[in-house]
Amino acid sequence: MPKAARAGAGAKSRTAAKSAIKSATKPKAKAKAKPKAKAKAGANATPNARSRANAASNAALYLTEADVQRLATVKDAIATLEDMFATWSDPSTINLPRQRARVGNSAFNLMGGAWGPKQLFGLKAYYAGGNGARYHVLLYSAADGKLKAMIEADHLGQMRTGAASGVATKLLANPTARTLAVLGTGRQAFTQVAAVCAVRPIETVLVFSPTAEHRESFARRIARELGTAAQAAASGEAAVADADVVITITKSAAPVLRANWLKSGVHINVAGANADGRREVDGETVLRATVRATDQVAQARIEAAEFRDLVAAGRLTWHDIIELGDIVTGKAAGRRGPADITLFKSLGIALEDIAFADLIVRRALKGGVGKPMP
Repeated sequence: MPKAARAGAGAKSRTAAKSAIKSATKPKAKAKAKPKAKAKAGANATPNARSRANAASNAALYLTEADVQRLATVKDAIATLEDMFATWSDPSTINLPRQRARVGNSAFNLMGGAWGPKQLFGLKAYYAGGNGARYHVLLYSAADGKLKAMIEADHLGQMRTGAASGVATKLLANPTARTLAVLGTGRQAFTQVAAVCAVRPIETVLVFSPTAEHRESFARRIARELGTAAQAAASGEAAVADADVVITITKSAAPVLRANWLKSGVHINVAGANADGRREVDGETVLRATVRATDQVAQARIEAAEFRDLVAAGRLTWHDIIELGDIVTGKAAGRRGPADITLFKSLGIALEDIAFADLIVRRALKGGVGKPMP
């Protein structure tokens, strides 16, 4: 208002000030005032002002958990992962399996990759210890090697993990799938359910967790936030008995899903265990499956205990495992008939984080979200 008032030739009343604002585009009122304001960041700015403006525009973004939640959804992540896996056969699409360094009673985790077709590379680093978890993704441009963004990546990781199961369900589950069972109600469980509901017309979700309060509250959340009927089941077996799609999303060291519980035609997303000491399904479940898929076989050789056990016992070979990207590109076949049992062993790979981070950063730049890093 002060500039408007000065441009209004000494007007003293609110009416005069408003009149000055309305006439801001007229030569006598504002024509000279606006260019002055713009000149600070434009061609007439001082060298120091131009330098600061250029530095801000070229600086890498810092995005918080709240920013990520504002900018993208699980559905966005599913579409992004489909785009990334469509380039799986490109030699410049490279994923580096996760490495873990023991830190006290926990571990520092590091994973990276290069998405050549999009001229991007990056890494994800995280630590989950007794005093909390810290997750970050660093995204770089391969065109100039510059850091594009640093992103707090807990929620990003939850969405991309759910999205991987969503892509697998879209490719492998029967189109007629209507009933979903989920075993586990922890922090990663909701995005798993949301992703499956995004790609199949799920009508009922059955929830099991060993703690009755957890399974009941999680079922209420599904009904409230997804608008899908959900109810707690008394046991894992009761939850999966009639399910068309099953999700296991636990950190269990012993199988929470047994082969003899499953009906024919079911699709299974084994999404919780990604360490050698964890096993969510028994060996017979893997062997019953006619399609056994994972994000990346090289990472599965390190982390997929359900596969490693069977390979070590001579009951399975690594050639029996296919990669999700090979199904997307048509290099490998998926479901062959409605009676097939299909299985996706989700590990979470860096390229999934990098591709999803790229979408989030592009939206942040377009919407003016985030803060420039120093």
